[in-house]
Amino acid sequence: ARPGCTAEEVEAAWQAVLRKNGLKKESRVGYPVGLAYPPDWGERTASLRPGDTTEMQSGMCFHFMAGVWLDDFGIAISESFVVTDRGGERLCDVARELIVID
Repeated sequence: ARPGCTAEEVEAAWQAVLRKNGLKKESRVGYPVGLAYPPDWGERTASLRPGDTTEMQSGMCFHFMAGVWLDDFGIAISESFVVTDRGGERLCDVARELIVID
């Protein structure tokens, strides 16, 4: 997510990865977080989903929650990031590892 791209373009990039692997996700993949986040469920703010043309700006923070749940398995990625001129930058440094639950 770089300044100038839109919220729906971020979501479209995730959908492209899913399609390449024969999957799809019907709901949004992220929402804003931070000091100015409104404390209600109305969310009159940006959302990483089709149709949201909010332009990304440096300093915007989002929770990326790209999960796909199917009948026989599911995958989930949850990551908070800030928009920078270099792209999305993770806000935590927890090691990334595959966790499998049978």
